[in-house]
Amino acid sequence: MKKYITTLVVSMLMMLGVSNTYADFSSDRSYNPANSLHSSRASFLMKDNGWMTLNYLHPNANKGGYIAGAKNNGDTHMYIYSRNGGDNAGGYDLSTISPQADWEAQIQRLINSGLKPVMWLTPDDSPQITNQSIAAQKAHFDEMVRRFDKQVDAYVVCLECDEYWSAAKVNELVRHLKTKTDKPVAVHMTSGVGGHKGNLAYYKGADYVFLQTGWNKSSAEIKAMVKDAMAKTGLPVVLSEYAQESRSASARAMGDAGCAAGAVGTGNGRSITFCGQEPRPIEEPKDDKNTETAVAVIGIALIAFGAYYLHTNYDFELRMDFTDNYQMYGTRKTFNLLESETNNNSLDFVMDYTYTTTDDFYQNRIFFGFTGTFD
Repeated sequence: MKKYITTLVVSMLMMLGVSNTYADFSSDRSYNPANSLHSSRASFLMKDNGWMTLNYLHPNANKGGYIAGAKNNGDTHMYIYSRNGGDNAGGYDLSTISPQADWEAQIQRLINSGLKPVMWLTPDDSPQITNQSIAAQKAHFDEMVRRFDKQVDAYVVCLECDEYWSAAKVNELVRHLKTKTDKPVAVHMTSGVGGHKGNLAYYKGADYVFLQTGWNKSSAEIKAMVKDAMAKTGLPVVLSEYAQESRSASARAMGDAGCAAGAVGTGNGRSITFCGQEPRPIEEPKDDKNTETAVAVIGIALIAFGAYYLHTNYDFELRMDFTDNYQMYGTRKTFNLLESETNNNSLDFVMDYTYTTTDDFYQNRIFFGFTGTFD
């Protein structure tokens, strides 16, 4: 049995290929990046006035007050309901909403003020809505997209989805909605990552997690929940519900904490401007393929010269290996530094000097290393 008492690897990796190291948002994301919610900023709960901006489209809503309150708090977006059958968020005004003929104009007023609409398609506390068939839910989604997709920047399938629908139903509605629009689609649940049951399956297929933390959380708790949501879902997180008065100093501090932890947007106010701004795609050079080919040729030439020199002067073994998506050229030599005839122990070192091209992330590399084993 071999006893491995030491392994020394000294390597130099030279990334010679030209590879795009950033995600291509125009292809890797399933929504149009022009409507990204990264850096979004909203203040949907304003308890001091009894306002919940979700009710913006109600005929009796104080639309001017909502807009002024949001703008004064530095907002870029406003959350609005497409329907409501009872949600008044514990005392906020107006709890019954159904689509009206003037909504295009009302939404345009919002846009003209500099606020981008995020449409929430399903309320909580509204069994007459949430108990309808899935066909009825899809029909409502389809109509909202038909009428308002040119005006709306994003959709949230449901508020506190886990209160009334299964994960499978939410997944189906997310899939359906994404066949109708190229705008971002988000999921919002009760407090906690995966809601009160911790069920991450609800987020399947969504573009964003709209995270509710619950009230009166410390900055440390906010940060921990945001990081947990990011780690568990792999999705960008909008810290969407954490304070009842979005214009308060405490709400802004919590929003700032969420951004510091990696949230890409806030729904109850913040102080800082920067919060998860999305990097733009980096265009590959037009002659990228030619550059890669030239670099590969140079790399092969350098390795070929070095390998031949070592083979000729120091008796190195020449090595070549080829597959459809992998090519390796180089040389290797094993050095026996210590050998004992009495106990059959030896100390060997292997030196590799190779050039590899593959179809993976690091397309071209040079490796120069030593490994040693003791028998």
